[in-house]
Amino acid sequence: MPTRTKQAAWMLASCLGIALPGLASAAAEPQYSYGEIAYTNTDFDHYGDGDGFLLGGSYALSRNIHVLAAYEDTDLDHDADYNALALGVGFNTPLRPGLDLVGRARLISANLDQPGDDDETGFSLEGLMRVMVNPQLELNGGILYEDVFDDNTALELGGLYEIARNVAIGAGLVLSDDVTRFNLGVRFYFAPLAQLR
Repeated sequence: MPTRTKQAAWMLASCLGIALPGLASAAAEPQYSYGEIAYTNTDFDHYGDGDGFLLGGSYALSRNIHVLAAYEDTDLDHDADYNALALGVGFNTPLRPGLDLVGRARLISANLDQPGDDDETGFSLEGLMRVMVNPQLELNGGILYEDVFDDNTALELGGLYEIARNVAIGAGLVLSDDVTRFNLGVRFYFAPLAQLR
């Protein structure tokens, strides 16, 4: 990613860090039990770009702990394919009504199908804020560190808008020196077996 773009992204993240706490609505809280499907467009600086899909979900084990899983499959340039399975655990704590601080760790198994096929097992660490602007609109942003193939630190920005009861459309952007990823998808919320929140 060009230096100017990177500087603009970090400036935007700083502004969000200041603005998000003031936007929080006490009328709603972020939810941690959901399934989702999304279209993804990914640009790897070293491997090309392409389109694919993401299947994922999260489940609240308690008020502050959730588990998560995701599978991503992307067709890249030059008949290359990238797919990855991620399993992880997250911790979330409210900073104020409608605003959560979230930390997540994932184990990632990835495959890059290209000349000289490459398989790699790595991990990611993520810290973000999720804020409910109103009962329908969530904004989120944070920092993602991944160590798969190469280590990479990225800025994450996203939003979700509930279009029907427990159904939201969402978009997200991941920006770093090595990877740029855009996704657009649908999220389906559900209540965990025990009503925890």
